[in-house]
Amino acid sequence: MINNWRVVGLLCLASGVAYLMRSDIAVAQERMAPALGLTMADMGVITAWGFQLSYALLQVPAGLFGERFGARTTLALALLGCSIASLTTGFMPQSGASMTLVGTRILLGVSQAAVFPVAAMAVSQYVASEHRIRANAFYISSSALGAAIAPLLMAPVMEQFGWRAVFVLSGVIGSLAAVSCLALMPRPEAVTTGRASPTFAAQLRATQLLMREPNLQRLSVAYLLHSAVYFVFVFWFFRYLTEGRGFTVLASGVWASLPSIAGFVCAPLIGGAADRLGRRIGSSSARRRVAMACLLGSAAFALTGAAVPGAFLAIAALSLSSACLNGAESPFFTTATEIGASNPGAAAGFLNLMGNLGGVLSIWLVPRMSAAWGWNGTLSFWAAVAFAAALLWLTVRVEETAPLRAA
Repeated sequence: MINNWRVVGLLCLASGVAYLMRSDIAVAQERMAPALGLTMADMGVITAWGFQLSYALLQVPAGLFGERFGARTTLALALLGCSIASLTTGFMPQSGASMTLVGTRILLGVSQAAVFPVAAMAVSQYVASEHRIRANAFYISSSALGAAIAPLLMAPVMEQFGWRAVFVLSGVIGSLAAVSCLALMPRPEAVTTGRASPTFAAQLRATQLLMREPNLQRLSVAYLLHSAVYFVFVFWFFRYLTEGRGFTVLASGVWASLPSIAGFVCAPLIGGAADRLGRRIGSSSARRRVAMACLLGSAAFALTGAAVPGAFLAIAALSLSSACLNGAESPFFTTATEIGASNPGAAAGFLNLMGNLGGVLSIWLVPRMSAAWGWNGTLSFWAAVAFAAALLWLTVRVEETAPLRAA
């Protein structure tokens, strides 16, 4: 394998910038919505049906695109598309703003759909097998860092120059990241094996076979459950602090960043430990043990956060719960690309499609649960979901799976 850590660094850049760009609207909407005559409910609908739906549905096609054109071209185009979406949002006219915003959110979702499937594919192509869990963990943790940086960077810009400047800055950052990927990522020829590229029809047939593979299906259901729990922290931790623990909005803004920071710190450490364990007991067994340990740890910390009376102890426990979920991400993606060895982009895309469906489910359920059961009951329920995801790993047997090849 060549240039592997340079490639991982570029994947970290792409992942971090992508999450920064998807998070910019969370900052800008405080001034943007009233300026455009939109409510927060309108913003939620636009984000869900514009960005989230297009992002989820394009996961597998984006993975196939990456397999055909390579990580270099695909990631550069993805970041360029994100930049166009952000710049268009920043310069959109006042009239017809809601429809323009829907269009730019869809473009952002379509563009960002490629990032995780293609990053997982690139790791499987460029990084030696004994380092892949850690390599995947690095770019996954960088996404958490991008989400954490967004409010710290964008809020002062908005205060100084207005909400439109947030999207202009976001677009400039995305453009620079696209140029970096195009200039520094090795060309696809550097990792080709000498075989002719399969036809598009052969790619589709292989993908259909792959999506019927029992191990990938069970792994993807486990990832659906994992992501459903993770999205509780992504979307509702701020509300938990204000509603469940009585924090002010300003204090919640500070403390709500801790789960992302904990994930950024812990995920690479967990990935490195998994790779070291894999050299002793085998990579597949190591991934299973680490993923299960992370999911069980997340469940335990979530129950602790629900039970302790002190707010700061609860924040610490729940931040560790979120960090454990971040640590489990890399074993999921590494296993998916091993199952779909000949179609790693499609395999990672299918996994991430299921994960986003789990996120949609929990985003919808949590406010209804917290109203009916309170926050302690809600957190206990999602701890049980993490436990179920851990048990599903017992059914995933990658050792028995032969790589699927295009017909």
